[in-house]
Amino acid sequence: MSTRSKFGAGLLIAAIALLVLEGLLRVALGPPTPELAATMPDGAQSLIRRTEAGIQPVYQDTRKQPPVSVERSGTKRRVVWLGGSSIHGGSGGISREEEAPGRMGELLGVESLNFAGIGLDTVAIGAILDDVLSIKPDVLVVYSGHNELGNAVFTGRYGDERTARIATLRARFGVSRLYQALEMAIRGRETLTLPSAANEQQFSIGEATRTEIHWRYEERLRHIVAKASASGVPVVLATLMSNPVAPSMEFSCPEAMKRAGFRGIRPEALPVAELVESDIAAAEAMAPGCRDLAWIRARRAGDAAALDELRDTDPLPVRADRTLNGVIRRVATETGATLVDVEGFARMAGSGLEPSAWFLDPMHLTAGGHDALARMVAQGVAPLVALKAPTLAPIPTTERDLAGCCTEGCRERPDFLPDLEF
Repeated sequence: MSTRSKFGAGLLIAAIALLVLEGLLRVALGPPTPELAATMPDGAQSLIRRTEAGIQPVYQDTRKQPPVSVERSGTKRRVVWLGGSSIHGGSGGISREEEAPGRMGELLGVESLNFAGIGLDTVAIGAILDDVLSIKPDVLVVYSGHNELGNAVFTGRYGDERTARIATLRARFGVSRLYQALEMAIRGRETLTLPSAANEQQFSIGEATRTEIHWRYEERLRHIVAKASASGVPVVLATLMSNPVAPSMEFSCPEAMKRAGFRGIRPEALPVAELVESDIAAAEAMAPGCRDLAWIRARRAGDAAALDELRDTDPLPVRADRTLNGVIRRVATETGATLVDVEGFARMAGSGLEPSAWFLDPMHLTAGGHDALARMVAQGVAPLVALKAPTLAPIPTTERDLAGCCTEGCRERPDFLPDLEF
């Protein structure tokens, strides 16, 4: 066998071995945790492509919205959705039609266009608003807010072009469980501390920063409503729902979490019901006041108020807090925009907290979650286009125990690999 043939055979064997290892990890750990950011538009770049066929967002990598012309081929009413990865790009394995905008289009029989994208916040939405209004929508839906806080973290960590490229590559490789496991090993088994100037140029959200972000978000939201209204386009503002059992984006006391018996190789909503009380107490002695251990305690006790407080004060926030949802309600009331209280609907469905069965991670949705969101938003859209609203999604009957495990949002390891570590 020639040297070239041997090299080719070696590559083939290596590729097969990697595929087998990837398969084993997916069996042991479940599907890869969705990455929280793959692109981080800042509004300075060109976000919309204009062609003879119409306008098209260039920030969508998969399941792209086709070009949209101002001319319509039929008589369907036109609805445009704006927002982040919660409504486009953050849920793997589903089609464009299964994302909330596509699902609502099917339910109402309207042309429902998805101009959302990973990392988009109200800064980016403001940058594309003129383009969106140029195609003359009958209704504009805004489901945006998670990235207002989250992008402050990401831009602090990836604030220059080189590190932003690294972040994008990490997100691309993140479709592999093998990569995610190796990444955690390289980073020291999740030993990153809370962000600081001395720690990878990361950025945490304190109370003063959070207050400023809320204020700027409100100003931009008011601008979006005012501009759309001036063009004769009614706006539907939707509050945001997020997974109440999700942990912070990174553990602040990873060694104590290990001592408590939490076996995750990265922060995930793994079940905590079977953890041993003495182990948790020993972990608390190691790291008094650690937020991660308070999260375990709140889940084990089914303490909804504590989980809400942890969500609202997360220094690495990728979920909208209650104050931000309050901003949305206030802007809708004071501007005359139609309010769809998604958070309120979801909390009713989950008996006080949003049903974790609707989520893949902190805020990205399962197909069922997208359907639920579509039906909730349709309650506000339908009257504006003289249509009958669909029924709300059925209340999930699975996994109502906050300490337990829910569909894809919470992954249990099989019994034959109980101690898999990296």
